Amino acid sequence: MSMKLNSIEVKRQNKKRIFRYLLKADTVTKQEISSQLRLSLPTVSQIISELGETGLVYEAGMQASSGGRRAVTVCADGEARLAAGIDITKNHVDFAIINLRGDILVNERMRKAFSQSEAYRQELREMHREFLGKHQIDEGKLIGLGVSLPGIVSEDQKMLQYSHILGLKEPMAFGTIELPYQIRFFNDATAACMAECYAHTAPPSFTFLSLSNSVGGATVFQNQIVMGDNCRNGELGHICLVPGGRPCYCGKAGHYDAYGSALVLTNLTNGSMSEFFERLGKGERHFVQVFDEYLEYLALMLHNLHIQSDLPVVIGGYVGSYLKPYLKVLKEKVDGYSIFEEQKEYMYLCKYNVEASAVGAARYFVEQFIENI
Repeated sequence: MSMKLNSIEVKRQNKKRIFRYLLKADTVTKQEISSQLRLSLPTVSQIISELGETGLVYEAGMQASSGGRRAVTVCADGEARLAAGIDITKNHVDFAIINLRGDILVNERMRKAFSQSEAYRQELREMHREFLGKHQIDEGKLIGLGVSLPGIVSEDQKMLQYSHILGLKEPMAFGTIELPYQIRFFNDATAACMAECYAHTAPPSFTFLSLSNSVGGATVFQNQIVMGDNCRNGELGHICLVPGGRPCYCGKAGHYDAYGSALVLTNLTNGSMSEFFERLGKGERHFVQVFDEYLEYLALMLHNLHIQSDLPVVIGGYVGSYLKPYLKVLKEKVDGYSIFEEQKEYMYLCKYNVEASAVGAARYFVEQFIENI
């Protein structure tokens, strides 16, 4: 019995490896898969056949002839299944649809003020359905809907425990949503971090710092997000950076959120991040001064995070997506605090921009699907 169970598990692992390989590849032959993954050709052929029966893999054609018999090429159907993500903020809702490769097929940002009411939740469900209809998304292909919010989510991911940003001081369930696929809720920074993890562009272990309308983050160790005893790991916005300093939205003083949130910049431009950086690029004096101070506090925060964990830091959120032209200056400021000579890179910018939280929440279901094929 033990040997039988082991052989079943081995086959399951091989199936995942082959499917992940196909998702990253274009079109390949079974012989190439066998060589690259060091699996026997009969094993590859059997698994490809099973994946084909479920519609996840299809024959793409014939390889160019090199004198002998032409080999059949196969390809993963990345759009055989889709996942949806919604990111809820105080004043907006972001919608996204991704395929099994993690590609963003469509995404849209809509203005909608948050409300702790059944009417709001009902309207959110209607907006979701209208979004799917507008972009002709086949609901039969959807494997899950991930919803991200700025707050603490319950361990079972079915309830928002509380949120200073949204004005929630007691748990709030979203009620039953009549949809034929799973729904899970995520902290917005955790969701954005998942997007980076699953994109396989970040280091295996790192600290994620999300600089959006609130500051959040996460700790990743060996590609796994560390949640903490109370599911509050990564509340980086509430690290006290300046004792007795600026008031934080939580009611305390001197927390990093008051110095590092996107609002520090966009409050000067009626909420427009692009306008802030456009005017910064033109050298407008006040914008230069504000941004230089912003970078000083960011550099201090980055130094503290790196010195505490000795891990790389990935900077994300709305601000992170605009920092590339200023990365050299930022690194110089961080180095000014360091007592060590760093031998390798330890600061990275996010891959995803404003849609990161919606994409990460959706990507959770893609990973779960692949893990269970």
